[in-house]
Amino acid sequence: MPRIPFSVILKAHQENRLLPLLLKECRTIDSARNELRWLRERALRDSQSLSRSNTGWRARLRSMCQLRSRGYPLQYILGDQPFGNLEILCKKGVLIPRYVYHIPDRDTSPNFPRPETESYTYQAARLICQIALDSKQKSRSGSNSRALRVIDLCTGTGCISLLLHALLAPHFQKLSITGVDISPIAFSLAQKNLEHNMRLGQLTSRASTDIHFHRGNVLGNGSDGSTPSIDSILQPYYSEADSSPADQTNGCDLLISNPPYISPHEFGNGTTARSVRLFEPKLALVPPSLVTGEESDRPEDIFYYHILALSFKLRAKVTVLECGDMGQAKRIVSLHDTLASRELGQFRAEIWPSSERDLTENGFHATDGSRAVIIRRLS
Repeated sequence: MPRIPFSVILKAHQENRLLPLLLKECRTIDSARNELRWLRERALRDSQSLSRSNTGWRARLRSMCQLRSRGYPLQYILGDQPFGNLEILCKKGVLIPRYVYHIPDRDTSPNFPRPETESYTYQAARLICQIALDSKQKSRSGSNSRALRVIDLCTGTGCISLLLHALLAPHFQKLSITGVDISPIAFSLAQKNLEHNMRLGQLTSRASTDIHFHRGNVLGNGSDGSTPSIDSILQPYYSEADSSPADQTNGCDLLISNPPYISPHEFGNGTTARSVRLFEPKLALVPPSLVTGEESDRPEDIFYYHILALSFKLRAKVTVLECGDMGQAKRIVSLHDTLASRELGQFRAEIWPSSERDLTENGFHATDGSRAVIIRRLS
């Protein structure tokens, strides 16, 4: 990483003595200014809530800036993270929902480019709503005979499950969302985020009965047998999917996942950001070394094989998988096509965003950054 020019450091120091501390991670004065503003607001709020003196917040702010200068993630310091209209609580040990920092007026700009995971969640909701509108299953009264079913694997903070509920609940009278993660810390935090956003009024009261989080292992049973397998959690979905192959009301409507997708090599060679590598959980970033047989010849792709197999087993109408980059997305499309050739039915797998319009409207770089693989069951 190139050094920050001394002239930039000097300019930052002249503006505010705390800015040079934040420059170590922010790299630009504009980004450092934004972070300093957020940290100051949090320090003032914490000081007021603890009934500290009017000057106590300054020491708190300096401490927060020093922590940030050592690479500690901003969201862990602040304790929360915007995700759509939700406020997602963050804590060490659980992956942080990705956020674009360099645009200052997020809250006031209706066309603010959404960060990656958030964009995929909005796109998934749009697809499901469109399918429901087009489907003959939907009655003229606008209600469905059964709940719309969503499964969110590797849920982490629960941000995808919660945002999907906020987006879909106004359109569906019945909604069932299941979030699964192997981490007990993530499971607990997802539950807290559900309760937190209900208290804030960002989620309706029905969310408490519509959303359920579980501890489970997407790759199989836990090594000590204490963590349930994904099969045991999703067994009711399998039973209904298998009961009547011709009945499209069974199974799963949306399967969505942001799984670990970083290779051990990329995690350690400097490709992964320092703050992510040092402070965020490796469990949520790098798949375990369990590659055998046809699962994948690349360890970073192992989760996709298992999730695709689940997608077929559940007869998911739509599957949305976040991938690390275009190269990985292309591999997952190829893996899907191979596995789909053994299945009954027709499917369409595509990489999103790919069109110039979608890239621009959603704030994606034309060549760099993550992509999603979106799979639709056509019959």
